[in-house]
Amino acid sequence: MSSLDKKAIRSDIWMQRFMKTGIPVAIVSIICLWAGWLFKIPGLGSVFMITASIALIIGLLYNVRFVILSVRQLKEKQDD
Repeated sequence: MSSLDKKAIRSDIWMQRFMKTGIPVAIVSIICLWAGWLFKIPGLGSVFMITASIALIIGLLYNVRFVILSVRQLKEKQDD
C-alpha cells in the first residue's frame, strides 16, 4: 500500500484557492449566525444560510479535488 504525499496534493493551485476562499466564507457564516442570534437581527439568518451553503459547496469541491488528486497520485506510483 502506497502512502500519499499530502503536501504535494495540498500545494495544488485549486486546493489553495478552495482553502483561501472556503475558510473566510465559513468564518463569516459563523459570525453571522452568532451575531444574528445575539443581537436578534433576522436578516443575518439569511446571510448565514447563503454563506453556509457557499462554504459547504466549497468544502465538497475541496474533498472531491483531494480524492481525484489522491487517486491520480496512487496510479502514478503504481505505474512506476
